[in-house]
Amino acid sequence: MSAKILVIDDDAATMMIISSILKSAGYSVVPAYGGDDAIRKAKAQQPALVLTDLEMPGINGVEIIDALQNDPETQHIPIVAVTSHTWDVIAQSAAQVGCAGYLTKPFLPKQLIETVRKYLTAPTPKAS
Repeated sequence: MSAKILVIDDDAATMMIISSILKSAGYSVVPAYGGDDAIRKAKAQQPALVLTDLEMPGINGVEIIDALQNDPETQHIPIVAVTSHTWDVIAQSAAQVGCAGYLTKPFLPKQLIETVRKYLTAPTPKAS
């Protein structure tokens, strides 16, 4: 069975690109187009990994990360920001609330797959 990855982005074209790359590498993709949808799907689907954009209308990526990391049902799921930001204030805020890592847009398909593999094989931290 392939690993299930929740992909959160408000841009349909970006969602299509990321989903296509992941599916071609054998992963199962669960799309979410915003914060409420993402949080609901993370709880229901229990993905192996979450990839999220940071800048979105309504609930942004940092708020999604914070919500997922503070929920006992989802706090074990590694989260990677896929963002056009470099390591700036927004990316640092994501790290402070529990984001495991980030991938800067634009990226090559190989970089996306390598990032996904890295966080799928990383040991899961134990809740304290």
